[in-house]
Amino acid sequence: MIQVVSYRIISRLGLLKSELLGFAAGVLGVLLIEAFYFLDFQISLADSLSILVVNLVIYSSLGYCYYNFINLGVTARRIRILREIYYSKKGLSLEEIIERYNAKDIVEMRINRLVNSGQVVYKEEKYYIGKPIVLIIAKIIVTMKLIVLGKKSEQV
Repeated sequence: MIQVVSYRIISRLGLLKSELLGFAAGVLGVLLIEAFYFLDFQISLADSLSILVVNLVIYSSLGYCYYNFINLGVTARRIRILREIYYSKKGLSLEEIIERYNAKDIVEMRINRLVNSGQVVYKEEKYYIGKPIVLIIAKIIVTMKLIVLGKKSEQV
């Protein structure tokens, strides 16, 4: 709920930051609920910490699913191509689809977005990491895949 409200009300916040804000608010909620149970039900500290760790792992896993669900329609090329075909009244030829999804153009657009958001810095004709927030998120995702699936699909 926090993510949706913050994204709609604070337009300059952006989608990623609103998702992070919503996730952080949820973590705070989990911590408060766990503190309540610890204080109210006289659970031992060891049990309380164990339950907290499990609940944070579960919450983080659900947060990961939510993040990917929200970003699926924004970033998935298949979904974007399907939407383009759907909204085209006359249909699209393969040439038209390739023209719209030229790999060079897509990379240029993504690099421009990364530079404009400050996540990547361009100097002396090379790109460098700027604000590492997305890189940190990527590392967390790879770590979660390793924990849940027992393997990592990429290296970050």
